Amino acid sequence: MKPRLIPPAIILAVVALVHLAIALPALSPAPHNGGDNAGYLSLAHSLASGSGYVEAWDPAMAPHTKYPPLYPGLLAGAMGLGAEAWLTFKILSLLLVTVTVTLCFAWVRDRHGVFFASGVALVLAFSPALLWSTNWILSDPLFLALTLACLWSFHRTDHTDSPLRWILAGCAFAILSTFTRTAGLPLVLAVGAAFGLARRWRALAGFTAVFVVPNLLWWLRSRAGGGAQYVSEFWMIDPYQPDLGQVGIGDLLDRVLENLQGYVLVHIPAGLSPWSGGALTTLGLVLVAAAVAGWVARIRVRRTVAELFTPLYFGLILLWPAVWSGDRFALPLYPLVLFYAGETLVRVARRVDRRLPLAAVVVALAALLVPSVQGWRQAVSRATACREMVRVAGPFACYGEGFQQFVSAARWVGENLPDGSAVFSRKPRIFYTLSGVRSRTYPLSPDPERFFREAREVGVSYVVLDRIDRLGGAYVGAVVRDRPWAFCGLAGVGEGELRTQILGIVEDAVDPPDGVDGGDGASTIALAACPQRMVRTEPRLLPAYSAARLPLLALPSP
Repeated sequence: MKPRLIPPAIILAVVALVHLAIALPALSPAPHNGGDNAGYLSLAHSLASGSGYVEAWDPAMAPHTKYPPLYPGLLAGAMGLGAEAWLTFKILSLLLVTVTVTLCFAWVRDRHGVFFASGVALVLAFSPALLWSTNWILSDPLFLALTLACLWSFHRTDHTDSPLRWILAGCAFAILSTFTRTAGLPLVLAVGAAFGLARRWRALAGFTAVFVVPNLLWWLRSRAGGGAQYVSEFWMIDPYQPDLGQVGIGDLLDRVLENLQGYVLVHIPAGLSPWSGGALTTLGLVLVAAAVAGWVARIRVRRTVAELFTPLYFGLILLWPAVWSGDRFALPLYPLVLFYAGETLVRVARRVDRRLPLAAVVVALAALLVPSVQGWRQAVSRATACREMVRVAGPFACYGEGFQQFVSAARWVGENLPDGSAVFSRKPRIFYTLSGVRSRTYPLSPDPERFFREAREVGVSYVVLDRIDRLGGAYVGAVVRDRPWAFCGLAGVGEGELRTQILGIVEDAVDPPDGVDGGDGASTIALAACPQRMVRTEPRLLPAYSAARLPLLALPSP
C-alpha cells in the first residue's frame, strides 16, 4: 500500500487555517442587536456568578426552560477563564464554524475524495449563512459542529480497526446536540434508527438509556418551571402574535407548504450563494432536486446516520412556525445538500462522458463561489467600516438611530431608576445586559386591560416606547393614546420628534380623571411629569459602553 505523502491531521489543519483566513476579515465587531445573543450571555453570566440557570433579565427570575444549557455553559466557562469582550464571544462562534467546515471536509473526503471535499468546504466557507453565523453569539455554530462530528464519527466506524470508540463518540455528539438545541432530536432519532436497522439491539438500548436519563431530568425541570417554551410556542400560529391563537390540522398543513416553499426557493439557495430574483428560485429548485436524487441513490445502497438524519431534520423545520423560518434553521442541511447534489452532478456527467465530471464540478463551484466571493468582499468592507465606527463612537455605532436610542434609554434607566425596578421593553434581554435592570417584553397587544393587568402581575412600573421597529408604536403607543392619564413622562432619548420615550406607569390610574377623555389617536400626547419618587435621588454612574467589555460584566451592584 502506497503511504500517504501528507498526514491527514496536516490536511485538516490547512482546511481550518484557510477558513480562518476567510472568516476573520469579515468578522464584524458590533454586538448583535438580536435578543437571543443577549439571552445566551445573560444565562452564561447567571451560571458563572453562581445564580443558577435562571432568567436574570426577567422580574420573576424564573428557571430558564427554553434553551438547553450546553452553549450557555460553554460561554460561562469562557467567562470563568476571563473572557469579557463582545468580540471574544463572537470569535468563539467563529472557531466553532471553523471546526464545522473542517469536519465537513473530513466527512465528504472519506465518502468522495479530497477534490470533492475541498469544493464543498470552500462553498460553505464563503456561504452567506456560515459567514453570518461566525458573527453572532448563538448556539447554531456549536449545534452544527456537533452534528457534523456525529455524522463523521459514525462514518469512521467503517474505516477503522476499533469502531467502538467512534460509535461512542458519535452517540455522545448526538446526545450533546440535544442539550444545545431542541432541534437535535432528529439526530438522536437517526442514530437510534441506524442501530435498529443494523439489529444492534444492545447498542440501541444503551444509547437510549444514556439519552433518556439526562433529557428526562431536563424535561422534569422544564415542567416544574412551567413547561418548555419551544413546545408552547410551536403550537402558536405566530409566536410573535399570541392573540392569533393555536394551530389546527389545517394550519399545520399550510405551515408545511409555506415552509417548503420558503426553504426550497429562498432560504437554502440564499444561504449557500447570494443569488437573487428568478436566478435564486432556479438555483433552489436545481439544488434541492439534485440533492433529493443524490439522497435517494445513497439510501438505496445503505441507510447511514446521515441518510436517516436528512429527512428527519428537514421534516422538523417544515413543521416549525413559519415566522421562524430562515437560513439559520437550515444550517445543518447545507453540507448535506451540497454533498448529495454534487454526487448527482457527478453521476449524470459521468453518464454523458467519463471525462465530464471534473469539468461539471468546476463549473458548478464557479457558479456558487463567484457571487459568494463578491458577497464576502462586501462583508469584509462592511466589517472594516464598522470597526472604524466602533473605534470612534462606541460598540453600537454601526446600528441605526432607533436601536442607538434604545441603547441610550437602557443606560438612562440603569443610572436613574430605583433599585428593584422592572421595565416593559421591546428587547428585555438586551435591555438587562446593558442596564442591569430587569425587564419583560411589553404585551404584544393594543388592549389596555391586558397591558395594565400584566404590569400589575409582574410588578412593572415603567415602559420604554422605542423606535426600533413598528411594534412599540403599534402596541405601547396604542395603549398610551387610549389612556394617557395612566402614564407619566420620565425622559426622552434622541433628537427631534422621533425620540424613544421612557414612561412611568401611574399606579391605580385605570379611569380618567374628571373631565378627561381618552386619547384621540394623535401620535404625540403631552404627559404629566413623573413624581420624584420614581427616580433615584442621586444617579449611579455606569461605566462607558465599550467593545472591550460586555456591559453586564462591568455593571456595579444595584
